[in-house]
Amino acid sequence: MNRRQFIKTGLALGTAAALGVTLYPVVTAESSTEPAAQGPARTVLLALVPALLFGALPKDTHAAQQQIAATVDAALAFLPYLPQRQQHDLQQLFVMLDTELLRLALAGHLTPLADLPVAARLALLHGWRDSFIALLNQAYSGLRELLYGSYYGNPEHWAPIAYQPLEFRSYE
Repeated sequence: MNRRQFIKTGLALGTAAALGVTLYPVVTAESSTEPAAQGPARTVLLALVPALLFGALPKDTHAAQQQIAATVDAALAFLPYLPQRQQHDLQQLFVMLDTELLRLALAGHLTPLADLPVAARLALLHGWRDSFIALLNQAYSGLRELLYGSYYGNPEHWAPIAYQPLEFRSYE
């Protein structure tokens, strides 16, 4: 083996090892109903809820944190009721956004999402919404619908948007 072959082999093995370490969590991701698999989902949702609900959350930090936690819990509780394909896609998205190299590819940041300022997270979501890549549009739409449904599904959030639920007459 000459020097050139040794260098090429070393680079190939290093690249393969880096890809293996990065892609292993994505390939082995379990369904979102298992508590261990909710780690990446909880981490990503806790980071994205303040950006997605920017302006709807109360100004009080403690109340905002409570509403964020309640919204994430509601979203995680709803995930098992989605079709299997959507559960799998969302779980893969959560794992990708929780893994450094894949987060760099999807979000353009090596920094964990929770460490980014809210404005940067909001810009990331707007970039996905306006992207020409259909997969990013789908990721934005899925996260938006899941989190909006989890937040506005709580009756205490209806008053600020003047939502009046339907009232049914009882037939006596």
